Amino acid sequence: MDEDKKVSEATERVPKKRGGRKPMTPEEKAAAAKARAEEKAKADSLKPAFIVQFQGSEVDLDTLAEAAKADFHQAKKRTPITDLKLYVKPEERMAYYVVNGKFNGSVSY
Repeated sequence: MDEDKKVSEATERVPKKRGGRKPMTPEEKAAAAKARAEEKAKADSLKPAFIVQFQGSEVDLDTLAEAAKADFHQAKKRTPITDLKLYVKPEERMAYYVVNGKFNGSVSY
């Protein structure tokens, strides 16, 4: 009789449900794929913000780059900028630039 009890207990066991995520519907899969693609595109086009801090003041390098471009275009209005190098000297509060490897100038901040 004990054997019959063991057999009946074994057959009455219900398999345990496995933990984890529930299956996604096709609409949810498409929405998740779209969200991942948008996040990847945003990560690929990431443009970091560079900020120079020196003796209690700070300046954004994007702002300096725009100022250098504006300063250059005052002198050479029709010349397109294909290369811009900025040299920042915080102790002088100046940014020196070289445009297209030929033209140079400076902007203060």
